[in-house]
Amino acid sequence: MMISAAPSEARQSQSSSHPTNCSPKREQRGFPIEMPRMMGLQTAYEILGGKKQTLADILGVTPRNVNFKLNAERGISNLDLLLTAKSLETRGNKMLEHAAKLRAVLAEAKG
Repeated sequence: MMISAAPSEARQSQSSSHPTNCSPKREQRGFPIEMPRMMGLQTAYEILGGKKQTLADILGVTPRNVNFKLNAERGISNLDLLLTAKSLETRGNKMLEHAAKLRAVLAEAKG
């Protein structure tokens, strides 16, 4: 049993303007934590070389924030997904262009 010297009004819980599952901190609130988003970001992280700094640079956040997102401690915004997808597309196009150059070198060597 807990004894409190506070008046009974102070001991009653106050209703918050935030839902119970949201943080009062703006940067931790409002972004969905869903499995497809988390797995998509995790897969992109691995494709980009498994370096948190690389993904942090893409998202414009700190590596610590990337760690929070990968561990589902923070949500992943639509902008996070859009920036990551754009970066993967850019890298993919560079890889395809380079593969074409390598094939051209092979074709010259055969001919």
